[in-house]
Amino acid sequence: MKRLMTIAMVGLIYLGCTKPLELPDTKPNATILVVEGDVIAGNNAENTFYLSRLKTLQGKDSIPELNALIEIVSKDGTKWQVKQVGKGTYKSTLNIPTDKGISLRIQTVDGKVYETPYQTPLVTPAIDSVTYQQVNEGMKVFAHTHDPKNNTRYYRWTYEETWERHAWFETYHDYINGSIVDRPASNQIFACWKTAIAPTIILDNSTSLSNDVISYKNITTIPYLSEKLYVRYSILVRQIALSKEAYEFWSILRKNTELTGTLFDPQPSQLSTNITCTNDPSRSAIGYVSVGTIAEKRIFVMNSAMNLWPSKNPDDACESVELPSKTAAENFLKNYPTYTVAYLITQGGFGVAMKQCVDCRFNGGTTQKPIFW
Repeated sequence: MKRLMTIAMVGLIYLGCTKPLELPDTKPNATILVVEGDVIAGNNAENTFYLSRLKTLQGKDSIPELNALIEIVSKDGTKWQVKQVGKGTYKSTLNIPTDKGISLRIQTVDGKVYETPYQTPLVTPAIDSVTYQQVNEGMKVFAHTHDPKNNTRYYRWTYEETWERHAWFETYHDYINGSIVDRPASNQIFACWKTAIAPTIILDNSTSLSNDVISYKNITTIPYLSEKLYVRYSILVRQIALSKEAYEFWSILRKNTELTGTLFDPQPSQLSTNITCTNDPSRSAIGYVSVGTIAEKRIFVMNSAMNLWPSKNPDDACESVELPSKTAAENFLKNYPTYTVAYLITQGGFGVAMKQCVDCRFNGGTTQKPIFW
């Protein structure tokens, strides 16, 4: 699992269950529970958590934590369960109140219980706008927000990118069991959509300003030759308000990540945590779980909106072989299985090309158009 916090935390971090320790347990079977995610309050809010085990000095690999019981608990005793949906992944869409103290409770299969303190959800202000600007190196995406009550001050952003990419050739035929046949429209392989999650920690604050305003916060920069803008690009920006303590946690984590730069390097700075093991103080946990609402805004950028943006990288050009008849094309494809039919020639022959030039899925993505597209 290549999630952001795991990348930054899988090095040696000196943490105890309730406060930083000078040295973690060095026994070969010692593990640290890594908790990633925030409690998202509000109606129909998607709550997602990733749990993994981090070996200490003897190992560098993180191991997904399976079959844990994750509950979001209100101070009045109401509980909401977050269900396991994959290896170490827990997700549920819940209605979490914004006016009550909320805690996260995790019980692992070994009977250990990890809890956060009760927190009153922070109400995240709306994202005023997400804008973009074409620059020499590519395209920059910015977020703009403000809190008219001057209550927020500390912000974190994540984002999810989706872009449409096309194969070099658009085929209306298929090669099945030695024969070239018509391809159903429902089985097109020309257009694919790829999605990627933010790989960085994005923070900012307005503490030095009289007004709680964030303008032109650079969310990401897309390189000029990236395929993301060959056809159509979309970015969903998510914004969450942080407490001062949470902001400090993420600031240190960002600094550590920038300094080490690799997956398993030791972390040079210590990290605090608001996750404690309530029934075994010898156990360690890392992570910082915030509680609050989330603000989202999505924008789309068409290739045609960019100034002289390339439609395809010329270095990726695909060559084809043209055969004079259907029979000749079928014989060719029988002998060269890495090729497939690409297009029909007016004289009745066919052009064939490498499969990765015809089927967009070879370069990643899915032919299923996203519901928001």
